Amino acid sequence: MLDAARRPLVPSRRGEVPPFMVMDVMAAAARIEEEGGRVIHMEVGQPAAAAPTSAIAAARAALVSGRLGYTETLGIAPLRARIARHYRERYGLDLDWRRIAVTTGSSAAFTLAFLALFEPGARVAVALPGYPPYRHILSALGCRSIVRCRSMACWLRVQPTPLAR
Repeated sequence: MLDAARRPLVPSRRGEVPPFMVMDVMAAAARIEEEGGRVIHMEVGQPAAAAPTSAIAAARAALVSGRLGYTETLGIAPLRARIARHYRERYGLDLDWRRIAVTTGSSAAFTLAFLALFEPGARVAVALPGYPPYRHILSALGCRSIVRCRSMACWLRVQPTPLAR
């Protein structure tokens, strides 16, 4: 057992995922701002408006009350129930709140969805142009991204049978 512990760690090939270029753009923008330059941020889906006053008040109340800590794995139940209600009121969809997961962002959600849907070695059709992290996450999970269409017109005609080849 000690011999195994002495062997050098070999990194996983899953770490060979290319970097997400937008992070380089964000770092360059931060450097420009640090040097006093003005930057109009269009590189990521950052909110353009401040947080709602009700969210700020709720955050303050939580900080003052000392009720901070980890949440349930899939998110706080009342939040998940409220999301289900929103979908019912806005879109007429009746969702069971217990089937809703709240994540820290879309990349975490995609990772969970891809883990639930695909086994290592799966071939997954992706759009190009498209969100690069889809391909990167799939690669890290041992899946193969297959670009079948490079235009919306193609995607509107896509059929599952050719994707199996």
